Amino acid sequence: MRDLVSGKEKAAVIAAAFALAGATILAAPAAGQAAQSQPAQPKAAAGQTQPAGQAQGQAPAQNAAPEQPPVNKEEEDAYKAYYALAPAQMTELISQGEDFLKKYPGSRYRTSVYSRLVGAYLNTGQKDKMVDAARKAIAENPDNADVLALVSTVIPRTVTDPRALDADQKLSEAEKYAKHAIELVNSMPKPDGITDEQFVAAKNEKLGLAHYGLGLVYYMRGNPAAYVPELEQASKLDPQAEPLLYYLLGRGDLRLKNYSDATAAFDRCAKAQWDPQWQARCKSGIEEAKLGAVAPKP
Repeated sequence: MRDLVSGKEKAAVIAAAFALAGATILAAPAAGQAAQSQPAQPKAAAGQTQPAGQAQGQAPAQNAAPEQPPVNKEEEDAYKAYYALAPAQMTELISQGEDFLKKYPGSRYRTSVYSRLVGAYLNTGQKDKMVDAARKAIAENPDNADVLALVSTVIPRTVTDPRALDADQKLSEAEKYAKHAIELVNSMPKPDGITDEQFVAAKNEKLGLAHYGLGLVYYMRGNPAAYVPELEQASKLDPQAEPLLYYLLGRGDLRLKNYSDATAAFDRCAKAQWDPQWQARCKSGIEEAKLGAVAPKP
């Protein structure tokens, strides 16, 4: 069964929610930091060894990068200054990151810089720049599960009309990234130094984002039978998911005539602390689901 909402209206729904509720609701705080925290550490002192660019809780890249050329002192100092920036310093992360990449385009640290820019652009609402930085980070490391999962939730929001010539290409790209993230996370070995509970929480965070990305892709394609299960899975993996997930889940359950599930989903988004206009939509969805539940069956 296909959703009766028009393609342009679908795009408007998720675009408006992004603008009204704020870019940071795309992920729980820990997930939003995952793509930009733990960058590659500055070069170790002589006689010491140190991994370059491996995120905490993340398996080593399956395709090892070739040995990088030596880093000069100026580049090293510039990266140390960038590495020291806190995730909340969005303006500095963006300006210094962009300057670093212009000055040192072949730097061994460029993957880490791109990854930090992904989070900074996201949290400042710059979707197009975020997607561009994510593509570059993925080109450098195709197995960056954090970036893959996160960008899969953003690319569908850049589709202004599902009938546009580039819409299917964008949605297929997001679908590919989300599925690869799921494959990587499910096969990720537990690293040393963290508890089983921390490892499960980190995995669920990434998996929740990836399943949410798939849900957004299938929503834009107008297929509630496909997007409802993905959104349900995302909500189970990440109980702090953004309210938009529950609104879309409620709309899908309505289309599938799962009225009790629709009521529960709309109730979650109606009680969330976000834009009053969207709370009103969620409350309206509750009433719509209740009416559907008592309507005579054909």
